[in-house]
Amino acid sequence: MDKDNRKEAFRQYIHYFRFWFILLGVLAVLVAAFFIASLIMPEAERGNAAAPSERVFDYADVLTDEEEQKLMEHIARREKEQQIDIVLVTISEDVERDGFWETQMMNIADDFYDQNDYGYDKVHGDGVLLLENWYPGQEGSWLSTCGRVYEKFSDYDIDIVLDAVYERVEESPFEAYMAYVDEVGRRMDGPGFDIPPGVILIVPLVAALIYAFVHLRQEKARDTTTATSFVQGGKPAMNDSRDVFVRKNVVSRKIQTSSSGGSGRGGGHRSSGGVRHGGGGRRR
Repeated sequence: MDKDNRKEAFRQYIHYFRFWFILLGVLAVLVAAFFIASLIMPEAERGNAAAPSERVFDYADVLTDEEEQKLMEHIARREKEQQIDIVLVTISEDVERDGFWETQMMNIADDFYDQNDYGYDKVHGDGVLLLENWYPGQEGSWLSTCGRVYEKFSDYDIDIVLDAVYERVEESPFEAYMAYVDEVGRRMDGPGFDIPPGVILIVPLVAALIYAFVHLRQEKARDTTTATSFVQGGKPAMNDSRDVFVRKNVVSRKIQTSSSGGSGRGGGHRSSGGVRHGGGGRRR
């Protein structure tokens, strides 16, 4: 194919798929605009001045002073990004003397959040609290969610955060609690966390090229192949073909759906103060 023919073929190619190129180009521009807007939009200011500034309450004394300071700085960064309160409380208490471990851990976590008026947007608003018990024989974690975190976190999300803590806490409480903060951020961001900006712009273009290439091949095939292309003499032979209905046999089965994932509100309940919380926990 000479140069002129190649140019003409390319021109026809662009003309034929112009609608898809325009559509995907518009989508790419919109995605880029939303991304840029998210970078330059002013961040929502904290709407709750009643809560204390403290976020780390290490009553079990499992962190050094230096680790507490680093953790608080890390929490401050994440809170600014996610616009939620992120709280950590460690205790060493015999919670089973007053009832079941799970119930007592839940009550302690929820009440601590409520009584300290946590919530980024308002009192008892958006936030999360991790309660860690280090009492011998009763070690474990409870995650209490509230506000937007409660709406966002499913049982699956709660399990993922608890997994991040469980995998590290025995070897390094500090690393476990840093992972707690990071995983909460990832769960709040949802799918697409840390996707490079270039990928957002490239993906629509690649999709357009693939779509155009595939459909161009199909169009060429339709132009060169007919129903009689591979029939001797150009006339198809029609054989007598019948489908005979013999019997009907219907089998009914229940399809099990996955329990992972979900649309938020994992572990929904009300605290003793009447505040709506979510959450979950596990023993070590």
